Amino acid sequence: MSNFLRNLNIIIATLWIGGLWAMLMVTTILFDKIPSSYIAGNLAGDMFQFMNYFGLASALFIVMTSFKLNGFKFLRHATFWLIFLISCLILLNYFGIQPLLDSFKVNALPKEVMESVFANRFSTWHGVASISYLIECVLGLLLIIKIR
Repeated sequence: MSNFLRNLNIIIATLWIGGLWAMLMVTTILFDKIPSSYIAGNLAGDMFQFMNYFGLASALFIVMTSFKLNGFKFLRHATFWLIFLISCLILLNYFGIQPLLDSFKVNALPKEVMESVFANRFSTWHGVASISYLIECVLGLLLIIKIR
């Protein structure tokens, strides 16, 4: 049973982190192929929201099964701390930065946010979110290396 759970953790982590990296490519294509940045942004936002939910569910599953396998010794493993850091970044983006970006969009209406007085602030916070997401992706690579 323990081999099954370890292998399942590897599969789930791979799907999760692979999805994070795939989102980098997908968003590039979305903004390249869809003429309206507003529509492309909304689609990308929905996909990022799904990845946030999937990531948190995956993190919870991996932590729970790892506790079942290793007990409290798991708290000393690098795997736990990588999952913890990635989850913190997800929560920071989802509950901190994303609502801020959404408020800039709403306050800019009827214009697009990049055509409004909020363009500079939106760009700054979008950059912060992008850097945070890239850190998530890199930490995810380390997680895959450690979890196997």
